[in-house]
Amino acid sequence: MARPDEERYSDLLRHLAAPSTIDPDGLVESLREVERLHSMGHVTSAQLNAARDAYAATVAREPRQGAPRSPETRADERE
Repeated sequence: MARPDEERYSDLLRHLAAPSTIDPDGLVESLREVERLHSMGHVTSAQLNAARDAYAATVAREPRQGAPRSPETRADERE
């Protein structure tokens, strides 16, 4: 039996806000899934924005969760 969209959204939001491991690809995939649910009308714009905010806060708190950075950016971080 398929899980209800609200339950899936709640799980995705929890993952975006507090991932248990460093998995940038998995985190982006969770955000994409929320965007897909929104595009199909299963979650609201407010829920989509909450997911985006959770993702941004997680990447700000733990930069390794974000997209790969250029060698120049990583060099600046080592200084």
